[in-house]
Amino acid sequence: MTAARVLDAARERFRRGGRAALPAGVVRPEIVASWERSVGASVGGPVDPPFVGHHDGGPLVAAADAVLHRFARENPEVGCSVALVGDDAVVRVRYDTDPALGELLDAAGLVPGHRCDEASVGTTAASVAAHERRAVLVEGPEHLHPAWRLLREAAAPVGGGRIVVVAHASEPVTPALARLLADAVADHDERDRRRRVLAVHDAMSALRAEGVPWVVAATGDETWLGREVAALPDADRQALGDALTTSVLLDETGGPRHLDLPSGVCAEVDLREVRGEDGEVFGAVLAGGPVPVHAGAGRVSVAAREARRRQGSHVAPTGRRDFAADLHRDPSSGEEARRRATQELFGPYERMRRDATAALGRRRHLLLVGENGVGKRTLARERFTYLFPRGTSTTVDCTGPADDLRLDPGSLDPVGGEAHLVLLDQVHALTPVAARRLDEALRPLTAMPGRVVVVGCLDSAAVDAARPYGLLLRHFHDTVRVPALRHRTDELAGLAQAVLRSMSGARSLRLSHQVVRVLEGYAWPGNIAELEDVLRYVVARKPVGIVQPPDLPALCFTSAPRLTMLETAQADAIIHALYETRGNRYKAAAMLGIARSSLYRKIDAFGISYIA
Repeated sequence: MTAARVLDAARERFRRGGRAALPAGVVRPEIVASWERSVGASVGGPVDPPFVGHHDGGPLVAAADAVLHRFARENPEVGCSVALVGDDAVVRVRYDTDPALGELLDAAGLVPGHRCDEASVGTTAASVAAHERRAVLVEGPEHLHPAWRLLREAAAPVGGGRIVVVAHASEPVTPALARLLADAVADHDERDRRRRVLAVHDAMSALRAEGVPWVVAATGDETWLGREVAALPDADRQALGDALTTSVLLDETGGPRHLDLPSGVCAEVDLREVRGEDGEVFGAVLAGGPVPVHAGAGRVSVAAREARRRQGSHVAPTGRRDFAADLHRDPSSGEEARRRATQELFGPYERMRRDATAALGRRRHLLLVGENGVGKRTLARERFTYLFPRGTSTTVDCTGPADDLRLDPGSLDPVGGEAHLVLLDQVHALTPVAARRLDEALRPLTAMPGRVVVVGCLDSAAVDAARPYGLLLRHFHDTVRVPALRHRTDELAGLAQAVLRSMSGARSLRLSHQVVRVLEGYAWPGNIAELEDVLRYVVARKPVGIVQPPDLPALCFTSAPRLTMLETAQADAIIHALYETRGNRYKAAAMLGIARSSLYRKIDAFGISYIA
């Protein structure tokens, strides 16, 4: 008890005068360091750590859940609680062997889904172990918050987190037990990893034994390429890897699909999940190969015809033309090829999202190019958060002074195995001095593979590699073009309604069908920013009810400019489909691979006359 009184007195001295007020040797250095980091924490009132939710923690959380659950079930007499705290200080798993102790932990905020960092609850064994990188013990009086002074903790690092053993301050607990449990969790995690890798490797080997020419497999952060895939050009290998990564990230595995590789080769691939006996997804494999140019004597495959149509007339068949080929061809295959071609034509934004997801999912540095106001920053943050729910981000305003463009690699070190997003906003506005400063700051960051993802936002009107931002282009791996709002007519109604809902709050305000048609017919030179201005104008003048065309500002009724090249191509495809289906819009929509409502809107927007 004497030691407890001495620590209580030392803690109060520290709160009044800081480290300088502490007697030498009374408090351990690692505890004093934690007290200093916790100075801003509210330790006088009720504990209230923020709730951040139960995000998927990956294999480590599953391993800890199995090990700690077994420990608590087999040792009910130990009178302690065991938990896993992630690198982000969020409690992932907790099991209690004593209900009374569990109530104390609930009162202290050590509850799954809550972030118990030093800024919220002060000193904890998990936070001290994170900084010391070793097993530690924190006695009751060494905690800053009163609710935690009733507890004695031991914690040991494991992977991307810490195993914490908690007991009442009057009960014994040692770091040795925390180390033992941490080792057990690490062993369980390694066995699970080997089981997943072996299952995916076996699936890959089985496909190769069947004679499948191209096989790509992935589990976690590991990707394997078959011998034939490894011999492909770099761009083709990357395209196949991106197809597998994107399908896994967007949960679109299953079923064959067509790929046009950068080298001009057409491929048919099948994306399959690899599952364990209990249904757990271990990984995924891509199986397929190139589509032969000649599908028979004098006959050309559907994919080859599609490739020639896209690439130009210089790609020509070498054999004699079979004028009866259309009679032998499976009609459904031609319709499927046409749907594939038109889906890219009518869905540029969806394809852009897939490309951005693939690049960020493989943690490649990305340059987003688009008109001012198309939502490049929003897209980058939304896709990054989707892929890395616990990731962190830093936004750099490239219009600011050069002295402000400094990035500390130490402060950007991600936690819990997640990535850190560095978003460079308006890189086209960089001055020569600012570009050099930012280039120096990016060099160590781009040398941190998998830890930091850099995304630059560039206005398409300012694209010129001779400008100062050209110095930064060597840091980026991919470029993705974000289409303008006028090319997103299919989703404009939903987008406008979402913006309107966010502005009107709980008020009942919605868009009429006629207003949606007006919005779809406007060119939106200011893109999403202009859409927000228009809806802000509407909300200010229409408190509740249904928005009608007279409620819109006059600019929405200005005559539309000439069709762009993309719109012209879309109109030509619609006219061709309507002619082939003799004006049947239902069949034309199915042929084009788009919804009937989208077809009707585009027919009205392009002014296409009735075709019978």
